Amino acid sequence: MRAKIYCVFVALITICSSCMKQQAETDNIPQPLATCSDGIMNQGETDIDCGGPCPACLGNITALANGDTFNSTAGTISSFYNNNTLYMTGTASIGTLSLIYQGPLVTGTYSNCQGLFTKSSNSQSYTTSNATITFTSFNTADSVAAGTFNFDGVCLSCVPTDSVHITSGQFKRISFKKN
Repeated sequence: MRAKIYCVFVALITICSSCMKQQAETDNIPQPLATCSDGIMNQGETDIDCGGPCPACLGNITALANGDTFNSTAGTISSFYNNNTLYMTGTASIGTLSLIYQGPLVTGTYSNCQGLFTKSSNSQSYTTSNATITFTSFNTADSVAAGTFNFDGVCLSCVPTDSVHITSGQFKRISFKKN
């Protein structure tokens, strides 16, 4: 019985010492220097590779429109909050996308929002009053919101009637400053 306890004790000491040795060996490996382009939120950044010591974080709106990538960045986005209504619009090479939300600025999921997508190729507009918007955060210090959205828009002026599926929609750093 003593021999079994001794063997278990020796095994535990061996395992613990090898773990400590492995940890000591990895402590000496130089870590990469944090930068504003390393794809990691570090060094006091407020989002990945932006804010804090890095360039300011810019707003963006992204989505898939019938599977095609929509990517609108700062300079092509306008937004404001007035009379309890948040308006946001972004423009990308494939078109313009707008969302309208009426209500308080509180995180959560809201349906019956307005959605509009206008194709660049033919100026056809697809609308809905059933867009779903989920607000995941409101940064009151910077007056910006983040969240997700999706909707199916219908082109009523198209013959025959056509639709667009807006999926995987995301927005970051969208201003909700009152105009």
